[in-house]
Amino acid sequence: MLLHAVGLLVAIVASRPVVAAALTLAPMTLEQLTGNAALVVRARCVDRSVTRSDDGRIESLARFEVVARAKGEGPEVVAVHQLGGRSGDTELVVPGAPLSEPGDDVVLFLEPRDDGTHGVVGLAIGYLPVVVLPGSGAAVRTSRALGGVFADGGLHSVDELLERVREIASGATPR
Repeated sequence: MLLHAVGLLVAIVASRPVVAAALTLAPMTLEQLTGNAALVVRARCVDRSVTRSDDGRIESLARFEVVARAKGEGPEVVAVHQLGGRSGDTELVVPGAPLSEPGDDVVLFLEPRDDGTHGVVGLAIGYLPVVVLPGSGAAVRTSRALGGVFADGGLHSVDELLERVREIASGATPR
């Protein structure tokens, strides 16, 4: 009898449709990324704190010191919401969502939030880690989707990227 009940339960559970949710982000050109951002900066992460809301959601708030500004006005230290983090024994990792650590050097495309902080445009699309290569200086890995001079993808100078953002923000014609 017990085996029959377990078998019936397995059959009922297996026959139910599985509902899965996913987030798909469309690639953006540099013009679209810049247009969607109120603030574009190169910045260094100062610190990151983790919060847990009443409903259990885990988020992080990273503070970045602005090193260079390409678009928009704002404070010299920008607070950026990021999904995930570790709270007590619970860790939430959101695939594709950046979690900054103190010292991280990044180019950020940011949009304002109602609480005075910022969010990254396109989850991780607007978060470009900076690497410093010997003999070449600071660079970011760009997606081919950015188009224009970045259509080849690969590594590009941070200065070149920020200058192109400034041109786009000012309405200059594409190169």
